[in-house]
Amino acid sequence: MPAVEPRGISPLVAAVVALVALAAGATGGALFERSRRPATKDAPAETPGATAARKSPATPSADNPSASDPSGPATGAPAASLAEAQKEVAQLKERVAELEKLVPHEKTKEDKLALAKEMMECLRKGKQDPAAFRRLLQLIAELDPAMGPYFIERLEDPNETADKKPLYDLILASGGPEVADWLLAKLNDTATDENMRHRLLRVLGGSSKEIFNMRNLPVNAALADLAYRYASATEGDERRAAAGLLGGVPSVESRTVLCRLASTDPDNDVKEAAVRSLALAGDKDTLAWLDTYQPTITGLNEWEQKRLQVAIDYTRAELKKRFP
Repeated sequence: MPAVEPRGISPLVAAVVALVALAAGATGGALFERSRRPATKDAPAETPGATAARKSPATPSADNPSASDPSGPATGAPAASLAEAQKEVAQLKERVAELEKLVPHEKTKEDKLALAKEMMECLRKGKQDPAAFRRLLQLIAELDPAMGPYFIERLEDPNETADKKPLYDLILASGGPEVADWLLAKLNDTATDENMRHRLLRVLGGSSKEIFNMRNLPVNAALADLAYRYASATEGDERRAAAGLLGGVPSVESRTVLCRLASTDPDNDVKEAAVRSLALAGDKDTLAWLDTYQPTITGLNEWEQKRLQVAIDYTRAELKKRFP
C-alpha cells in the first residue's frame, strides 16, 4: 500500500519521515534475517553434553531469571544493533522536529489577528520605545486584508489610547473588500470628521513614501464612480485621491483620465500620483504614451521635476515587465 504524505507537511519533512521508516524497517528486517539464518558448516561439532543442554529447557535461577522467559532482554549482537537503530531513529525524529519549525506555513486568520494586536501594542508604546517602533516597522510587511476590520474597530473605539493617525495608513494598507466598503462610506458621509476625511484622501493619493498600495484595495463600481467625480474636483486632495484610486481601475476610461491629470493638472502631487497609477492601470499603449509625455511644468521647481521623473521611470519599468 503506497505511503500517504501527511497533509500540511512539506515534501522535505515528508522525505525525512520516509527515511525514518526506511531505517527502522531495514534494521528490523536485518535482525529477522539474522535470527532465522542456519548455522554455518564451519561451526564446531557439539559435544553430547552441549547437545543435551541445548535441547533441554533452561531452568530459571537467581543468576538467570530470564532463562525460560521469552520476554527477557535481548543479548549479544542483535541487541546492540537494535539499540543503535533506535538511537538513529530518535536522532532522525529530533531532526524532523527541527525541520518542521523551519517550514513556512500559511498563516491562519487567528495568526493574522494576533499580529494586528501586536501592532496595536507597538502603536500604544509609541516612538518613545525604540524596540516597539522597530518591531512595528517589521510587522508592516505582514499587513493583510484580514487585519483591516480590527484596525477599523480600534480607530472607532473612543477609549483607544494609541495615536490614531497611523491607523488610517494601516487600514488602507491592509486592503480588502471590507476596507473598500468602509472607505466609501466615510468619504460619502457628510458627518465624517474633516481631519479623518483629508487624511484618507492624502493616503489614497500618497507618493512612494506611503505604505499604502492600490494593489491591496479592490475598487468596486461605486468607489470608481467617486474617483471619477474627484478627478474634476477643485480640491487638490480629492484629485490626488482620484489619481490613486483609478490605479485600481484598468480601463480605457481610467487611463484617459490619468493621462489628463498627469499632463495638465496644476498640482505636481496629482501629476505624480497619476503617473504612478498608470503602472497598475496602464497597458502597452501607455508605454508609447510615456515616450512622448510632456507634462506642464510651469511653476515646478527642480525637486518637483526630479520626483516626477522618478515616477515616470518607475511606471515605465513596471509596464515593461508586463509588456516586454
